[in-house]
Amino acid sequence: MGVKTLVLGAVAALRCVSAQDSVSFDLDTYGEGDASGTPYQTFRSNADAKPPQLQINKHETGLADGLVFIGVDGAPTSGQNWPTIWDFSPDRLGTLVWTGNYTEPFDFRTQTYRGEPVLTFWSGELLDGYGHGSYYILNQSYAEIAHFSAVGYEGLSDLHEFTITPDDTALVIVYTPKQADLSDVGGDQDGWIFECIFQEIGIDSGKLVFEWNASTHVGINETVNELGDAGSEGSPFDYFHMNSVLKDADGDYLVSGRVMDAVFKVSRSGDIIWRLGGKQSDFDVADDAVFAFQHDARWVDGNQTRMTIFDNGPTAAVGYSRGLLFDVDQHAKTVRLIREFHNGAKTFAKFEGSLQVLDPSSSNTNYLLGYGNQPFLAEFSPNGTLLLDAQFGATNAVNGYRTYKLPWTGKPTARPDIHLDADARTAYVSWNGATEVRRWDVYSADATNGTWRYAASAKRTGFETSVDLGGVRLGGYVRARAVGERGDALRWSRATDGKGMFDAEGDVDEGRNITSSSAVSTTAKATGSSAAGSKATVAASASAASGLAVRIGRGVVEKVVVAVVAVALV
Repeated sequence: MGVKTLVLGAVAALRCVSAQDSVSFDLDTYGEGDASGTPYQTFRSNADAKPPQLQINKHETGLADGLVFIGVDGAPTSGQNWPTIWDFSPDRLGTLVWTGNYTEPFDFRTQTYRGEPVLTFWSGELLDGYGHGSYYILNQSYAEIAHFSAVGYEGLSDLHEFTITPDDTALVIVYTPKQADLSDVGGDQDGWIFECIFQEIGIDSGKLVFEWNASTHVGINETVNELGDAGSEGSPFDYFHMNSVLKDADGDYLVSGRVMDAVFKVSRSGDIIWRLGGKQSDFDVADDAVFAFQHDARWVDGNQTRMTIFDNGPTAAVGYSRGLLFDVDQHAKTVRLIREFHNGAKTFAKFEGSLQVLDPSSSNTNYLLGYGNQPFLAEFSPNGTLLLDAQFGATNAVNGYRTYKLPWTGKPTARPDIHLDADARTAYVSWNGATEVRRWDVYSADATNGTWRYAASAKRTGFETSVDLGGVRLGGYVRARAVGERGDALRWSRATDGKGMFDAEGDVDEGRNITSSSAVSTTAKATGSSAAGSKATVAASASAASGLAVRIGRGVVEKVVVAVVAVALV
């Protein structure tokens, strides 16, 4: 009990302002009314967006800058398992930035391609522990600029890895059936395995740069997986389960084999340089650094002295999943644990997961942990203190393969969206994917090609912002204009009369004198209702007379004095 909450809102001159956002801070009520435990948000201005509602279990100061990227997977009640970006900045904690219609997305993040920031992910059909699909690259306008598959495996590319190298090549994985002798694990001599292959591909050329397959170099007797009923052509034995590949500055590759309990360093010739972990480890691994069924093996530094992995476990000593930061001495062949990361609940994630070093160039960096098949994420300070503990589902009916926190500037070419509630005299505005909007200006006209006169403004406070038009003399139509940080006009929405949407033109009158009173309404409300019944919300209200707000958390009621200030509309 006693979870603190964050007040989202704005305080306006001469007017009491109440601001709300559908981010839950009460774990006891989170997901109530949703049988699958996957509560989600809906928006008036954008009916297509139905992202998971976030539950914030803990948040402290000191969070790193950046947006959070998760390829939402599973079977959410909303039906939307789409790539999703969230804002975790102090005044927009847990609010949506962008979501797009690509189903079953994996490894969703930003990378650099042709010198420009891009979004990358895999999308396709999720099968039993692997996938058949292809890889996508979107530019800052969210337009596809590349879409490809592994060479020779059209539509059969696997979901586990999509990394772009500094040479604009892609590292990807393929799972394909192959006949093999399974007698070492109690199977038939003419059995079948999943051959795990990784490729390095020229994205522009489509040509194969390098290919490596596990079965040529790693014996089936090294697996820790049990054969069970597998081993037939219809059900191949997954003896290696490749789930991450990284190319280092020397041109060698770091490869994770989940059911090997091992990470392999593979040379440019294809030979294995060493094994870290597993039945034939070349390293002395400290007891507290032993891992099992791992994901996401990464070098932290160019000198290859520090490594991170997500240790799914369980091991003989540890029953929960954790992120591990290692000191790796490749000459002495020793591995020592620098730091372990886990959330407050010590969650066990049976599969998937990630650990990200948020600033690899600095020793004073935060760390982000994603729990894979469990819908949890956590951020830690440089010394390992838990700063953020959050989740995007009450059950693992919804989950996300890896979680990233990265910088991103979104510049969508699509227009902003607007909805007018004429009875409530409120306009709701949003712009899916836009990150540069500071405020919204709403204008009104008697006709779509008439003179558009200024009506009201509101500071952007979340994905969807509501603008109070009470006391404003309105024409038959309204539309909104997004305004940037420097006061620059970004883009107009279409016009609406509350019933339909219309293209608009005509002159714009920037006058600020059409209200029915001397005060201009600047009420701003970040909105988003839960579609799964009553949800906990965090709200603040400021009275011009008393400046008093009430903040409510789990088991805590705090009175907070809120200064009454004018909202600057510049």
